Amino acid sequence: MGQSHSDYDVIIIGAGVGGLTCGNFLAKKGKKVLILEHGKILGGNIQGIRRKGYYFDAGSQSTENVGILFPILEELGLFNPSKWHRADWRFITPDSDVVLRDFAQIRSDYKGFFPESASDIETWFDYIEPGCCAMKDMMGDNPFPLLKRGLDKYRLLMKMSKAAMPLMKYAGEAVTKGGGEKSREIFRDPRLAYLFGEFGNENMLLFMFFSFWYSFLYDYTYPEGGLVTLANLLADGFKKQGGEVRTSCTVDKIITSDRKAVGVETSSGDRYFAEKVVNTGNPKRLVEEMCDPNLFPRKYLAKIKNGPVSISVANAFLGLDMDDEELGEALKVHHTIYWRTYSSPWNNYDPQLHRKGWEMVSWESRFDKSLAPKNKNSIIIQVPVPYDWMNGWKTGTKDPTKRNAAYKKLKEKVLDDIIEDTGYVIPGIGDKVEYKELATPRSLARFTLNPEGSIMGWSYDMYNTPLFGRFGQFSTPVENLYMAGHYSIWPGGIVFSALSGKLVADGMYEGLAKTLLW
Repeated sequence: MGQSHSDYDVIIIGAGVGGLTCGNFLAKKGKKVLILEHGKILGGNIQGIRRKGYYFDAGSQSTENVGILFPILEELGLFNPSKWHRADWRFITPDSDVVLRDFAQIRSDYKGFFPESASDIETWFDYIEPGCCAMKDMMGDNPFPLLKRGLDKYRLLMKMSKAAMPLMKYAGEAVTKGGGEKSREIFRDPRLAYLFGEFGNENMLLFMFFSFWYSFLYDYTYPEGGLVTLANLLADGFKKQGGEVRTSCTVDKIITSDRKAVGVETSSGDRYFAEKVVNTGNPKRLVEEMCDPNLFPRKYLAKIKNGPVSISVANAFLGLDMDDEELGEALKVHHTIYWRTYSSPWNNYDPQLHRKGWEMVSWESRFDKSLAPKNKNSIIIQVPVPYDWMNGWKTGTKDPTKRNAAYKKLKEKVLDDIIEDTGYVIPGIGDKVEYKELATPRSLARFTLNPEGSIMGWSYDMYNTPLFGRFGQFSTPVENLYMAGHYSIWPGGIVFSALSGKLVADGMYEGLAKTLLW
């Protein structure tokens, strides 16, 4: 029999980055806040796990700052720059191997591997480099304008606008053309057209390529202790301000009265009441299962229900009996992306799909040796695989909680195939694996309730998302029911989830328009 609890100012659904950030800023305002988390541990897409002494990030593998994350942590008194390390990158194909240091070196290296395409390579980077450098100037050492209020916001906007002037000549094309299309226009060699035009997201707009290259070269970062450290920092800060967090607490229903949100009901029947409710998780579940669909206009409901989400991946968690010298010789950097084939794996019925396209190897324990046993190392290998691949990973259902013998057998095969493929990057890895485990997109969906195990929120194909034409959508048609996190702001991810949490914390009491504009 459930119990009723009242006297909260705000209830937040989800203890990921968006929910924890929102909770911190609300608690800082003196509000009484309760965060309810579906999973057993905090973090959502940045939760971490330990297995036999090895640590693994269960979702995201590193994060940008973009003048957002670090200023937010600073404002909350939670930022220690010495604990964050540069997460550098390396691209490998069957024909090339390039560490990403700077544009001059990258141009030179690729021309060495593809001399017959030297002019095309120059043309591509003549296009990408100015946009990337403009983004670097826009970011600078300043916080993102939306983090500030009043005249400080507009001073930063003016400064950013001035730095963005070199992007103006690309403006029309950059927001109407996909990066893959532009790459195919420039490169006559289909291998290069694929390599530079595909980052695993179909129809990703060209302007996002400027952002990716900016992050690859200047802005990816990784905290000591793994990404879960960020969740723990935010959770500790929230609790110190009087906030309350409950895990293993799945919200099944938004309680409404006169079309206003007044509380939530959990799967155990407990009812919690508050003046305002913030959902930071699955928006499809919110409108289809947690609320009466009649509360939403038909067009709004259809956009959310039919909105395409970001890609999903399978995660191979590997504990290696390899010391830093041996693994460092093979990997060199924190992130290595290995394009095994020059084609993207989008066919749900291809039994070899998991062995096509890219795989990303992340060296978890590179900076923090407490993340693995002595003289050993933790790595994660991610490969893009759809949620519904092979008839729902041979479960025959969309339900992520359903598992059977065929599912487990397929997982074993995929894991062994991934390890075999990674032998190209880490020779002899098969003999060095001390611990191995595979998490499928269904695993992520089960632990986070993310639709289809999506890793970033809505699709990077901006024109087909529910947020088309807008920066974010933090309010809902239900009064006092707000959205924060991955699905409230485009393009999602850790940084923008944190930004959404701050904006919603301010906007629900001061007005969202005022928060965004002044």
